[in-house]
Amino acid sequence: MIKIIQIDNNMFCNYCDTKITKQNLSRHQKSESCVKIQNIIKKNNEEKILLENKINELENKIKIINNELDTTNKVSEEYRKIVEKAATKTTVKNYNHNTNYLNYISSEPLKLSEVKHQVRAIMNCDTVMLDENKFHEHIVDNILKDEHGKDKVLCTDINRKNFTYKDETSGQLICDPELERIREQLRKGADIKSLKKNLLEKLIKEYEENENTETNTLLPDPYKKFYEIIQKLDFGGQFVDHVAKKTYIKTKTGNELDVSE
Repeated sequence: MIKIIQIDNNMFCNYCDTKITKQNLSRHQKSESCVKIQNIIKKNNEEKILLENKINELENKIKIINNELDTTNKVSEEYRKIVEKAATKTTVKNYNHNTNYLNYISSEPLKLSEVKHQVRAIMNCDTVMLDENKFHEHIVDNILKDEHGKDKVLCTDINRKNFTYKDETSGQLICDPELERIREQLRKGADIKSLKKNLLEKLIKEYEENENTETNTLLPDPYKKFYEIIQKLDFGGQFVDHVAKKTYIKTKTGNELDVSE
């Protein structure tokens, strides 16, 4: 319904606010100048509705992702409890007499207490978007090696995925099956809300910038891609396999350096 404001014998057009007589109002609102303004108003209203719908859609998708993240965090918490139980079985032994071992491992102990801080220092949107192999290599090079490129962690049994490294307090060897203790610290360091928020915003922006181009057909859904990327932050089996292959060694006689007994 058209809103009409009457002042004396004159009226104001609801669209363009032109002062006009009641008799000429209908003809005026069909004029080119008034119709042009009407179209602008209509277009603005349509764009406003589309924008509101898009915002609602984004909010719903973010809620879905948050629910998925909550579920992942609950699973991680259960996993953490299992890790804590396994940690009580960690074996500490002194193998400093083993010359083969000393030839391979860094003299610098792995400081578990610093791992989560190291992760935060080297982790950003660009690094987390690396392909899986490069991402794992980034972690190994910057955390599991010393400044001379020597391994602080060695895989001593590639089949059972046993790993060993020097304890930061005693200097003795610690056997860490499946890298459980290290992975727990990595997850704590990588679980940064701002990182996930910035990553999602970057993926959405990249998608929207190419929304009306041919490139867009090659881009995956930003929310699906986001969920796939953050799975790397769990440092699961593929990470363990990568570290095992990079750090596995044998003694000169061909026997594995077994520190799991």
